[in-house]
Amino acid sequence: GATSKGREHVVSLDALAHALSTSFAGRIERDFPLARLTTYRLGGPADLYLEPSGADDLEELGRAMAKVDLDPSSVEFLTLGRGSNLVVSDDGWPGIVIRLGAAFAWAEDEGETTLKAGGSIPLPQLANRAARRSLSGLEFAVAIPGSLGGAVRMNAGAHGAQISDCLASVRIFDIDSGVLETRRVSDLDLDYR
Repeated sequence: GATSKGREHVVSLDALAHALSTSFAGRIERDFPLARLTTYRLGGPADLYLEPSGADDLEELGRAMAKVDLDPSSVEFLTLGRGSNLVVSDDGWPGIVIRLGAAFAWAEDEGETTLKAGGSIPLPQLANRAARRSLSGLEFAVAIPGSLGGAVRMNAGAHGAQISDCLASVRIFDIDSGVLETRRVSDLDLDYR
């Protein structure tokens, strides 16, 4: 019944949190209040909140899930960016919330015409950096309050442009395989939002 399934869920998340406790450098919290991370300041707790301190932590999450035999399809995952345009139930999130924090809020020049950036960098900040380098294509992003990772996930856009127009490739954490992968934008099947 529902009670048995609920207990299994708690046990598996407890086991995962314990497995991560010795090797995950980032933040791990049970029953973490999500309201403080959304622009509307609404929402109950996440059963398990993870904020990786870098790509190594994502890979560690994959190893820990395998170690405790946690099937990704048995848990609800929410990737949380800047929390813009997101409403979380007062009941919270019944699963794992992964939020890329400050460790992923970076951008660097790559050659004369390319920027490389982390998934949690705010879009306005990335658009301003591109403008300062006289790179075109991200002008539409200056007024979008989300992060780059969220923009890729939803193919954010405005004024006739979208993020897929500006991407060459992305590095993603595939929750099913538990590994980081680089994918070309043409392999992402991004559509207009």
